[in-house]
Amino acid sequence: EQFSAVMVQVEACPDLVAIGKDGHGRERFSTREMIGVEQRLEEASLAMGRSQGHAVPLAVRRVAMARDGLGDEQALAVGEVTKSRDLSVVVGYAGTGKSTMLGVACAAWEEAGYRVRGAALSGIAAEGLEAGSGIESRTLASLERAWERGFDLLERGDVLVVDEAGMVGSRQMERVLSAARGAGAKVVLVGDPEQLQAIEAG
Repeated sequence: EQFSAVMVQVEACPDLVAIGKDGHGRERFSTREMIGVEQRLEEASLAMGRSQGHAVPLAVRRVAMARDGLGDEQALAVGEVTKSRDLSVVVGYAGTGKSTMLGVACAAWEEAGYRVRGAALSGIAAEGLEAGSGIESRTLASLERAWERGFDLLERGDVLVVDEAGMVGSRQMERVLSAARGAGAKVVLVGDPEQLQAIEAG
């Protein structure tokens, strides 16, 4: 009875939006604010996916893809992330060599004149990204804090690699992508579907 009474109140909230049933036939809800966040996130993602502002010369890409020690899938991933579009996504399980691949891609981006920076939700993940790929990395929270103060802002020639991207909540991901889109920077989202899900909504 208590649960039903609370649900009646929740469902009467003007900010609540019914979004239909999920695959198991359960009614699902969201909020107007979260739907707005997700729309902006989708808009930024699609726009960055279409924008091609970070070209790497073909010869540099070919040398990177042929680097000793790279497996076939790693080489394909290097070729994919060094394409000119402003948003790239890499999905790979733990132990598949994502960090090694990113280190090779980083060298290609830097040879093409881009500044490469790394970020992750947790400090330990940022340290892991830096140790495994050589990309100078920090937490997303510290990056956003610096942006608020006007420091370390993204610029047009930047490539931001976000590791363990699946753990980043929708609100934070929207802020990061919108900042990158506004600055004309490139973002590479790297994640593992078997990793923990986002702590925040998303």
